[in-house]
Amino acid sequence: MVLLLLLLGIVPAQGAAECKPPDCPIVVDAYDGPVHERAGTYAAVLKSRNGAAKQNVEVSYKFVDGTAKQGEDYRAEPSGTVTIKAGADHAEVPYTVLRLDDRQKQFTLQITAVKPGQIGKSVAVFTIAGKR
Repeated sequence: MVLLLLLLGIVPAQGAAECKPPDCPIVVDAYDGPVHERAGTYAAVLKSRNGAAKQNVEVSYKFVDGTAKQGEDYRAEPSGTVTIKAGADHAEVPYTVLRLDDRQKQFTLQITAVKPGQIGKSVAVFTIAGKR
């Protein structure tokens, strides 16, 4: 019987009810940045997986040093909150690449909370290219 219901699409394969808009929770993903080949100001993108938000969504984040160090290789607010405004599908977090040196370096941005909603892909990786 369950097989017949699966084939007819009445019961999803995972056994849980499928999410259909507008009942789906808001899920926000952090997008990896490009490889930066010059110093300058850029923006990290935090995007709603569900498309345009129906209401304002607050996304809390923090930058985490890797081989790139805050204040030496890049500059950003260490942590904060941005809002994906109702009708928009993303928010941006500014950061500045300060310098390039002989080797490639990385840092990350981590989503720490989404209100209302859920964290999807929680970490975005940013790479500063080494001088060639």
